[in-house]
Amino acid sequence: MLAAAVFASTTAQAQSESRPQTRNGFWIGFGLGYGSLGCEDCDDRAGAGSAYFKLGGTVSQRLLIGGEFNGWTKKESGVTLSYSHASGVVYFYPSARGGLYLKGGAGIATIRLDAGPFGDGSTTGAGIILGIGYDARVGRNFSLTPYFNMMGGSFDGGSANMAQFGLGFSWH
Repeated sequence: MLAAAVFASTTAQAQSESRPQTRNGFWIGFGLGYGSLGCEDCDDRAGAGSAYFKLGGTVSQRLLIGGEFNGWTKKESGVTLSYSHASGVVYFYPSARGGLYLKGGAGIATIRLDAGPFGDGSTTGAGIILGIGYDARVGRNFSLTPYFNMMGGSFDGGSANMAQFGLGFSWH
């Protein structure tokens, strides 16, 4: 998945030289990838598929604000473990003409465990997100976006964190 994201962004970057980075108005996107979940009292990390959905508005060529939802889930032996993160985010582009961005935000994190007939439970707490990515312009308003995010949640009696990477699809 990482190799495909790097290849796609390299190809897209070559094409984007003829397509300037412009950001204005409404933006929206989603991404698919891999996530690794860890927790305060866990011995090992758990890996599985993850995804995100984002949307918002443009403040300037270097600053976007919006909302983002990130999700991760793993099912094993009839038990499903899920981590979700909903947050307000700020995207900062160091260069108004470049595709590289840094992201930060805060919101709500939730962990849910569903053990089928043995019951289920969830806990919700405060969450933060930090990320980095690159909008590789491949069309007038469309970019392929390789990304890496780190999320953390603080819950009653513990904490969890997730590292997430993959390839996003963004419309500006």
